[in-house]
Amino acid sequence: MGARRGDSGADGLAWVTIREWGLGGGGLSTGFVDHGWLLVGSAIAVGALWFVARRRVGPISRLSWLDAAMGGCSIGALAAAFGARGWTIVAAAGVAGALALSRWRPGSRLVVGAAGLALLGAGVVIVGVPLLVVAVWWREPRSDPGPAFSWTVLGAIVGFALVALGLLTVGQFVRIGALAVGLATVTVLVGMARAAMTVRERLRESEHQAVTDELTGLGNRRHLLDGLDAKIAEAQSRGVRLALLLIDLDGFKELNDTLGHYAGDEVLRQIGPRLRPLLRHDDLLARLGGDEFAVALEPGDDVGAGAAALRLRAALERSFQVADVSVHVDASVGIALFPDHAPDGVGLLQRADVAMYEAKRVRTGHEVYASARDRHSRQRLSLIGELRGAIDAGQLRVMYQPQAELATGLVGGVEALVRWAHPSLGLLAPDQFLPLAEQSGLSRALTKTVLDSALEEIGGLRREGLDVRVAVNLGPADLLDLGLPLEISRLLDRRDFPAAALELEVSENIVMSDPLRTIDVLARLREIGVAVSLDDFGAGHSSLAHLKQLRVDKLKIDQSFVLNLADDPYNAAIVRSTVDLAHRLNLHVIAEGVETHAVWELLSDCGCDEAQGHLVARPMSGEALAAWLQAIGRQTPDATGARPWLVNHL
Repeated sequence: MGARRGDSGADGLAWVTIREWGLGGGGLSTGFVDHGWLLVGSAIAVGALWFVARRRVGPISRLSWLDAAMGGCSIGALAAAFGARGWTIVAAAGVAGALALSRWRPGSRLVVGAAGLALLGAGVVIVGVPLLVVAVWWREPRSDPGPAFSWTVLGAIVGFALVALGLLTVGQFVRIGALAVGLATVTVLVGMARAAMTVRERLRESEHQAVTDELTGLGNRRHLLDGLDAKIAEAQSRGVRLALLLIDLDGFKELNDTLGHYAGDEVLRQIGPRLRPLLRHDDLLARLGGDEFAVALEPGDDVGAGAAALRLRAALERSFQVADVSVHVDASVGIALFPDHAPDGVGLLQRADVAMYEAKRVRTGHEVYASARDRHSRQRLSLIGELRGAIDAGQLRVMYQPQAELATGLVGGVEALVRWAHPSLGLLAPDQFLPLAEQSGLSRALTKTVLDSALEEIGGLRREGLDVRVAVNLGPADLLDLGLPLEISRLLDRRDFPAAALELEVSENIVMSDPLRTIDVLARLREIGVAVSLDDFGAGHSSLAHLKQLRVDKLKIDQSFVLNLADDPYNAAIVRSTVDLAHRLNLHVIAEGVETHAVWELLSDCGCDEAQGHLVARPMSGEALAAWLQAIGRQTPDATGARPWLVNHL
């Protein structure tokens, strides 16, 4: 392996290298004429084997190429140090490099090719070449390349480095040849480059993970705030406005709790692909956590932001498919503008949050921030933490509003309406806390409290001889709970309350959250003898097909059609058509929001069955209801059957 005594300098190193690669004369080598073709063939075979490795794992990362270079140089240096011929060195390096390219997960095809190259390096051409040909032409399904970093890869890198360092150390005492020293040195240098690139990749990955939501792959809150700061700076320099839209999924928590976290996560994963096509390339889209998402538009004003909110909500209204369940969620959007509402990203986010809760309260879908409503919205947010304690402390009050027959004036039923007797804020209306109950997952507990109180109080009136039924509203989470019918059946038994005297009201929007599941729950409720009423009919977006499938017993015409019935011929036509349709379907019709004599008369002419509103009576406590019913019960009907108390009101 050493140079002749007379050789020196570059000529000596070149001579050593040529001898070690088996191209020089003398010694064991017979020269290029006899063995040069084998060296060239080995190099070609290495290329073929690396082609096989790439076909197995697909595109190869820069780290894997460095691993291959490190492995090839290390094993080549080892072979050269032991006096191997050039083709043997090339073959050994090629096998190590190919295995490194496959991340040490070779398939059958690569194993066959590696064996062929190894035999070719050993000089067994007659066997090695056919194996290489088989490996190149063998069709094998592409496999998962596996992680770029694993304990196997780490072990191989460390092993290659130790071999190279060992050869360089031995070379200080024993002459191992310039080729071995050169390849070992390259191994160390490539290893250092590999280590530097690994550190850089890990830092880049850590930075990416720090600003990325793991579940959805969207940017997270930190990403949004960083992006907002950059966009605000750009908007300032350009003199344009910036809009931030905060999107909150309505009823998502109840859906998540009822169907399980897997279903909720699957819906969240589908949000990004729904919204991204509706945005421009440079618009920000991020998930803040839970069921909240944010979009930053620049430039953006209130008109453009409102139009964007409508598009985004329309995309989210389409059902999400989760396993075998079609899930429907709606969304509320709060909009805040820079520089109108806040000078920085944190302020914009807070203002958009206030606007979003305002949108939930008024149920308009989206709202632009208004400072006049900020204090009230903050107060609503503070109530979330108090609501559970209010339910446990018995601060909820159930009020009852009577329903009277339009033909006779008889009061046959009441609707249970909940109020919150807040210690410091007084009596709170439902729209001030029911959305909070839905958002915080308390709607099921609230429904159970109202239902139990209603059965207890109205049951007491019935035992006193007052034949009256009670209607109780159900929320979104109630209708997604398959255990609801059994729970209500147990409450009826415990309160000794007849099922026929209980009505359960559901709104159109709630039904649309998951029609199939809702239909199943409602069918089970009907089996225990409970009547079902479709509330706010006409104000939602359910179809007549759903009306047929739901098999409800009553329709309640939304008050938006009733309040101005006497002054709006279009509303009058809608109400008349609705009453006619309901009667053809054998459904009982109740009109809510009746406040004037004229409306009463028009409803009576339409053939509507019952009326509910301030004209009949305002909501009252159970104790006041008992006195009121007893008072009107002492009145004597006239010849037409009309109650004098009602005539006096008119």
